[in-house]
Amino acid sequence: MSLPGAVSAAPSPHNDWTLIAPVEPGHPAPTAQVSVLVVGDGGDPAAAARTVAALRQQRYPDRLLQIVTVTTDSDFADQVGTAKGEIIVRIPAGAVPAPDLVSALTRWQQASPAAVSVAVPMIFSGRAPDPDVIVAHASAGTLGQLFPGSTVDPGLARLLDTTHQLRTADHLVFLAAAGTGYAFQRDRYQAGSDRFQGTDVEVAYRLAQAGAVFVPEPAATLWTAALADPVTAGQRADAELTDLVPFPRARRNRPGRVWQVPLVTAVVPVDQPYQVVRSCVDRLLGGDERDLHVALVGDWAAAGTDSSGTDSSGTAVGRADSGGSDLRLLAAEYRSEPRVRMVSSAPLTAFPAPYLLRVPSRLGVGPRTVGSLVAAMEKWRCGLLRVLPAGAGAPTHAVELWSTAARSRALHAGTADGALVEAVAASHGQRWETGSEYDVVDLTAAGSGAAGGPATAGPRGGRRAGQTVTVGGARSLGRATVFVARKYARGVRRRLISR
Repeated sequence: MSLPGAVSAAPSPHNDWTLIAPVEPGHPAPTAQVSVLVVGDGGDPAAAARTVAALRQQRYPDRLLQIVTVTTDSDFADQVGTAKGEIIVRIPAGAVPAPDLVSALTRWQQASPAAVSVAVPMIFSGRAPDPDVIVAHASAGTLGQLFPGSTVDPGLARLLDTTHQLRTADHLVFLAAAGTGYAFQRDRYQAGSDRFQGTDVEVAYRLAQAGAVFVPEPAATLWTAALADPVTAGQRADAELTDLVPFPRARRNRPGRVWQVPLVTAVVPVDQPYQVVRSCVDRLLGGDERDLHVALVGDWAAAGTDSSGTDSSGTAVGRADSGGSDLRLLAAEYRSEPRVRMVSSAPLTAFPAPYLLRVPSRLGVGPRTVGSLVAAMEKWRCGLLRVLPAGAGAPTHAVELWSTAARSRALHAGTADGALVEAVAASHGQRWETGSEYDVVDLTAAGSGAAGGPATAGPRGGRRAGQTVTVGGARSLGRATVFVARKYARGVRRRLISR
């Protein structure tokens, strides 16, 4: 994942956008090139015509404003790639933007490249006005008179009310962009390759995983017609989004399915013997949380294998010879498993998956470990959750669950890989947990059953306990260091006593 873009001066903790100080609309005069993409017409070309007519009346310099109509959602990524603007404004076709919408939205990107500013959609019923009527009222400053009785979208209103205007929003904050217009810095958007990409929610989800801060902009008003058939619209969204957006999780209620964008990407280095690595991977694949992919990191080229588990001639490999025997066996083991891929280096983030799980190959997880870790991270809204297994050989031997959004934000801010823990702890918080409460075991220890398959539930079955330290600054980082040292010392003491 490439992470280009300007450096943000002060990363906001979670989604607290109050640390961003935008300029007043029009003061100073705008200098950023903006491309407005009017997306989808639902088979009604007149819908896009209404939106474009209103955009022509924007109080933003014409020389800096590009208006592009995009027929379908799936064409959105291509249009972003060829757009002239440093800032992209995405507006659904048929919506009627107020004259100050572009100025109000884009002032946030000029203050912070992480900002995604969201317009307030006003829902109206009845027949939409013709383009010439829109132009006349926009010029006279009476556009609102065309939509008597319009009200703020109830879904967004509830979200704003329950999250202090998104300041305390959780991982579902990107849903604020559903059905409305929003702006973002162009180089913060990384498209996928699926033909169903490009919907308002899918784009916003990707921006969230890239570390965006979502900002409601009440000065950016957008009038949009009520859905004629909400049930059909919901079914369409469900079909298009489920494979690409893991949230809300209730949408993925089809058992046994493998999704293109998983909830969790687990990274396992091949630095242990074949049997140990296989046990580690099988435990991950066999757990209750099946919405998970595994990236096996090894020098596959040197071992004479490629990502499909074949040698350079295309022959399936299962033999063992010196140097690459473990890699060859693992490539043969998982060459037909759709949830496992072989990579030559560990990814910087799990993008577009929301969670990156780093598992040392010597450690094994229980059947409910991954699900329990995700639930704990979402409960505590932390950016990093680390589990120290019982009897750990060193404090660094831990399972790590990272928030992709938190990690991406730190990388965008120019944080080096070695300083990511401190940066994520500062912006999103960090927690230590004990491995005994999550069924994390050392597979290299005697009696661990490394040669076997998926683990069975231990006595605690992934149940949480109170041995936890929250890390969010220098003082709490010191407490965590003491916590880890004590757990490490206890493990060493237990081993000495048992001898």
